[in-house]
This record gives sequence, C-alpha cells and structure tokens, in this order.
Amino acid sequence: MNKEILIPGYYIIRFQTAPAIPAPFSHYDTLKLDITSATELHVDFAISYLDRDELTEEEILDEGFTMDDDFKWKGAFSPIWIKEFEKIFTSSKIIRQREEKEYEDFVEIELQEEEKRVTVYPVDRERWAYFIQEFMQAILEIAGREKPFELTYLQIGDNPVQLDLKASFADKSFVISKNSGRPAQLDWQQLQKILDTVYKAEFIPDEAATSKPKKDGKYISAGDGLWYQLGVAVVEVSGKSKDLPKIESLFNNLAK
Repeated sequence: MNKEILIPGYYIIRFQTAPAIPAPFSHYDTLKLDITSATELHVDFAISYLDRDELTEEEILDEGFTMDDDFKWKGAFSPIWIKEFEKIFTSSKIIRQREEKEYEDFVEIELQEEEKRVTVYPVDRERWAYFIQEFMQAILEIAGREKPFELTYLQIGDNPVQLDLKASFADKSFVISKNSGRPAQLDWQQLQKILDTVYKAEFIPDEAATSKPKKDGKYISAGDGLWYQLGVAVVEVSGKSKDLPKIESLFNNLAK
C-alpha cells in the first residue's frame, strides 16, 4: 500500500467511540477531506450522538449536553491540516482487516487505491482519536461555535507576573505573552502537556473570583470570566495527589 497521500485526493475518516462508552457521550463522526492541491483543502464534517433515546432529558442535560448536539459543517480549511493529515497517515501502521474492541475507539479510512475505493484501518487508534478531536475543535472555531483556547496565569506578590496563553486549533498556533509583552510562539505539543497538568487539579467555580484579583496569590483564568486561586478554588483532587506544585512549576518555567 502506498503510504503517501494523493494530491489531489479524497479521503473519508470514520470514527466511533468505543462500545463501552455510554450515552450521552458516545458518538459517530464522519470527516471528509477533499485535497484539491497542496494549498487547498475542503472539509465536510458531521458528528452524531448515539443511543440518546434511552436517556431522559434530565440525564442528558445533567452531563452538560443539550438535546440537539448533532452538528454538520462544510467549507474551506487551512492547508496546514493537509500537512497534519499527511503526518499521521504516513506514520501510522495500517491494516486491511476490520477489528472492533469493546474498550477501544473505532477508526477507518476510505481512500482511492488505483482504480477503486478501499477501506483501511489504522492500528494506533488513540492517536487518530486525538487527531480527530483536534480537527473537530478547529472546525468549531471556524464555525464560530467555540472560541480559541485562552488561559491566563497571574501571580501577585513576590515575583509578580502575568502569562497569557492563546491557542488556535484552526491554524494550530500557540503563543504566550508575558506581562502584556510581545507574543512568543510555543511548540504546539506543549499545549496538551499544559492542559494535562492544569486540569488534573479540581476547579471549584463557587470559590472563584468574578473580577481580576488584587491580593497576593496565584490565579488561573480559563476564559470563563472567573479567577481561580491556587489552594482555594484550585485544589488537589485527593489527599495523595500533588498537582498544585506541578502547576506552579509549569508556569514558573513558562515565565523564564
């Protein structure tokens, strides 16, 4: 099988959450990539949530969803995603036999091979699930349904500093500015590390401030208009966890 992507080329990626994932979280996605040239990409995306007829409205709303979360979008897309698709496609192990496992997401790719359409299956499903998640986030940004990621870290008192982080999935850009200075580029891979570190702790909205703090402390604002003080509104998830020192260390390193 030729592992190079075809340009022009037409690919359909189908994704479904693992059978063990219950409603209202389970969903089926279709991502169609029409690559007309090295700099021109058109996308047709659809996500459908599964088995929700088995749940009450209250059960769905309690999980943070709405009664109509299915979504479709099509349009032109940044050519940077051609490179992202090429990167994951050419580096993946691909098989031709369909395999479904209870606790693993399902991914298949339909593509052109010689004179016919064929379907193949990447082995590294978790990696593809993350790729599709990022792609969907980019679509939601372009469609205006979600804003680019923003996070501010504020330290008042000794060594005061403010760090503003902004990430756009649409063009895969990630920048940081220190004390309102000139933005500097960060490696995109750092975004996931930052998210994993920060959101391992527990955020308590009822303990957060609604305006920018002035008293000594260390604070995080995550784009919801609230300021979460470490140790007060951002706390350890258990008596054994040590996530707050890791968060402080993370931002201390970013501030250097």
